[in-house]
Amino acid sequence: MSDFVLDACVALQWFLEDEADRKYSLEVLASLSAKRAIVPMLWFYEIGNGLVMASRRKRIFLDQVESFLTRLKALPIDAAQQTPAEILELPVLAQRHGLTNYDAAYLVLAMKFNLPLATTDRLLRQAAASAGVNLVVAQA
Repeated sequence: MSDFVLDACVALQWFLEDEADRKYSLEVLASLSAKRAIVPMLWFYEIGNGLVMASRRKRIFLDQVESFLTRLKALPIDAAQQTPAEILELPVLAQRHGLTNYDAAYLVLAMKFNLPLATTDRLLRQAAASAGVNLVVAQA
């Protein structure tokens, strides 16, 4: 049983030390010592691409990518099973909330499982509020 939905932007901040205000994302990471996260399959592609792009832009070293991926594999992060029909409903939700189709994938999981959402994306946070989805709250 998962405790929250995890957006890729939060997870990428764990490894990109040049990101502004990483406090929230690091608190979400720390919470995984006692909690489980759930993500859409898209998350794994976003994480991989984010790390590749960070390496190409010299934000991290190439040899760090494999280390980061190994660390991610050890975390309690579950992949949600989604049918093609469910995925093809995402554009309507994205349009309704002014999101990308990718961000709608996180919102729909939070709605489907009635779980809070961990994200630092401003538009996704606004959409979650509009849809009645709680956000993972950082510790004070």
